[in-house]
Amino acid sequence: MVDSPRVWLVVAHGLGEHSGRYDRLARAMAPYDIGCCAVDLRGMGESQGRRGHLERWQQWVDDYATLYESVLDEADGVEVVPLGHSFGGVVVTTAVLRGAIKPERFVLSNPAFRAAAKVPAWKLRMARVASRLTPSLTLSNQVDPTLISRDPVVVDEYRRDPLVHDRLSARLGTEWLAASQEALDRAGDIAVPFLLIVASDDRLIDPQGAAEFSARATVDHSMKLYQGRYHEPFNDLDAEQVFSDLAAWLDRRA
Repeated sequence: MVDSPRVWLVVAHGLGEHSGRYDRLARAMAPYDIGCCAVDLRGMGESQGRRGHLERWQQWVDDYATLYESVLDEADGVEVVPLGHSFGGVVVTTAVLRGAIKPERFVLSNPAFRAAAKVPAWKLRMARVASRLTPSLTLSNQVDPTLISRDPVVVDEYRRDPLVHDRLSARLGTEWLAASQEALDRAGDIAVPFLLIVASDDRLIDPQGAAEFSARATVDHSMKLYQGRYHEPFNDLDAEQVFSDLAAWLDRRA
């Protein structure tokens, strides 16, 4: 959509969805001369792999790092900025913390550092046992599509999208929890600026996780809190403000 972008955004999508759902973001960024690219993580969208399953969190980190490096190789000096939404936000954070990618800055959209619904301790214990004994066993993630966006058109498209699934394996669940805790514990190790895009009424991912990450970070960063928004800021009503704020933040270094 952009012939000569001044910035590239490399998107890591959320759980159970796929790269094609970021078409609206790409189209909105084009007038700002900002390019977007994404790939389906393994077990998601049109990628290979068991739906909703991976053996190690590092596999997603490696998948994303491969895409990031390929864009970097072709960018011809244009800045390449990682952007991760929800589970993808944890992937991007892990990639930065573990040195799998070395961006100048990055963006997180409702990063899944903590689920909105508190998981009882006994369920966590059972999940850890299942992760060892039956790691590839998948169950529904029980996501209510009406909670992703206030836009009924987006909700309907999500429900009808054949590339969207609701699977979450025992191993993926425990790997996600460990990666999320690592991100929070090591937030102070982040050495490059970042932008947090946070929806106040996200009922799938607890906004306090992002707030805690922000509070623990010592590097220069910004957090934009959008009142009344749901889980997908780029696909929610009034998304134009989110796009404008994202472009303005990127302009600081473009």
